[in-house]
Amino acid sequence: MLGFGLEIFIRIFSIYLVSKTINNIFSMFNENELKNIQKGLEPLKENISLMFFTDFKTSEDGSKTRRCMMCDGTLNLLDLLAKNSGGKLEIKEYSTEEQPEEAQKFNITKIPTILFLDEDGKELIRYMANPMGSELAPFIETLRYYSGVSSFYKDAILSSLKNVQKSTIKLFMTLTCPYCPAVIPILNLIAILSKGKIKVEIIDTNMNPDLAIKYNVQGVPHTVINEKDQLIGAFTPQDLLEKLTKGKRDYDGMYS
Repeated sequence: MLGFGLEIFIRIFSIYLVSKTINNIFSMFNENELKNIQKGLEPLKENISLMFFTDFKTSEDGSKTRRCMMCDGTLNLLDLLAKNSGGKLEIKEYSTEEQPEEAQKFNITKIPTILFLDEDGKELIRYMANPMGSELAPFIETLRYYSGVSSFYKDAILSSLKNVQKSTIKLFMTLTCPYCPAVIPILNLIAILSKGKIKVEIIDTNMNPDLAIKYNVQGVPHTVINEKDQLIGAFTPQDLLEKLTKGKRDYDGMYS
């Protein structure tokens, strides 16, 4: 186990390296990769929008400056997705500095933060992570679900939700985690289908070392349900529903 000070230093340095990379987001994708992004976004069903919180300050000439190391790069990535969505995705940027009332309304304590809201403005999914690298594909998959695209597990999840209490689920991940891309869309789909009954937070441990330490995260994916129950490692939709329903999931809708 690394010493506390050294561990924090390594994590902060990794944030710096990632921020340098993601700020050059437009040069990261070749023509074929951009086509794949467009293809991934083509199935978007309904128009969708995301709230994106940074700390920008507007200058007299109308330009925006941000102190947050990761904010510019994350915004570049989100803008790239929006530009390749055929007009279906909109990114709405809010500033914790200039719009503190919005930040307070949604209890924004970390930036950058991406919010998925339902049609009534209720929070469904919170990303305290950058959806880049291997996390880009599950993020695009989440956008598809958010826009109304159906899933193989939809009926199974809906039939079990009646046995689920209102819950908050935190999933800790890293950009290099080989298992996280498989479980993140499962969590996000459940949050979307629950219509606010289940709220999901996707947390990058390198960007949020204080939270990783608080929840004693030793490896990822690490899932915390309602601050007490945990799932360590990868899981299936069946595993998660079994945990959420405390063994009372509806088997009529679940392929087992």
